[in-house]
Amino acid sequence: MCPITAIVPACARVEALLKTLAIIQQCEPTPEEILVHADGGSSAILAAMSEHFPAIRVLVSDHLLGPGGARNRLIAAAQHELVANFDDDSFPDQPDYFARVLRLAREFPEAAMYSAASQDFEKAMPGPHAIAVSSGCGCIFRKSWHAKTRGFVPLPIAYGMEETDISLQLHALGGVIVHAPDLHVKHDKPPPVEVSAHSNATVIANMALLPYLRYPVLMWPAGFWQVLRRVIYVISSGWPHGVWTGIQLIPSHLLARRSEIARVSYRSLVSWFVLRLRPRPLSTLPVLSSPTACP
Repeated sequence: MCPITAIVPACARVEALLKTLAIIQQCEPTPEEILVHADGGSSAILAAMSEHFPAIRVLVSDHLLGPGGARNRLIAAAQHELVANFDDDSFPDQPDYFARVLRLAREFPEAAMYSAASQDFEKAMPGPHAIAVSSGCGCIFRKSWHAKTRGFVPLPIAYGMEETDISLQLHALGGVIVHAPDLHVKHDKPPPVEVSAHSNATVIANMALLPYLRYPVLMWPAGFWQVLRRVIYVISSGWPHGVWTGIQLIPSHLLARRSEIARVSYRSLVSWFVLRLRPRPLSTLPVLSSPTACP
């Protein structure tokens, strides 16, 4: 075993969750701790865990926290500094995945987060890079760095907000996200043939939420352009259902979460935009004032 906590937020996809947990436990070495979050008190998840993985600790919420809210709870409960995150339908694609995580953490001990590769272009990158947005389906948090952020905004549907928001928060704090092209995860999810009207509407509202909560007011036009690009993309992809509903949803969606406002500086946002366009090759990281010592 290795001093890593693996976390998996889960809601309704029982078979996918069981497959993910089985693969995690087949890795060599295995993480010392595995935590699962049953969102909304899913009885199907709880029954499956009791039957198939009774030794794994399960956290439960009575109401839906969404994947971000679940991750906040899981990271807070983790016993280890390194917290390997997976979706319920994503899992390590290498038997020595966690050994690779430890080597990466020792190579870049000052990093705030590590991001695994799930797509071909990510695996083809020539060596480690500092990136602006981590992978959503496979990343490793440093618990001490995550504690310095406001955490994920609890959203039942978090697409367009979740990993983008936490990555921006870390960047503004001076944290570096290291992308490792030789650290592989598999996202066992086929590309969508279509997007439901509800999902479409929520993603559009989420894309407006990020600028509202994090961008300086002078940079809101950049956020407006991002929302417009999303609208153009879904319409041109043949998924127009829910677009107008999403636009109408924006005011109430933003006002309901105004307590989460914590805007970053203009300089931090601009440097984050630049990093999104041009990831920075890494050989080493400068020694920073790290929140805690590395494991």
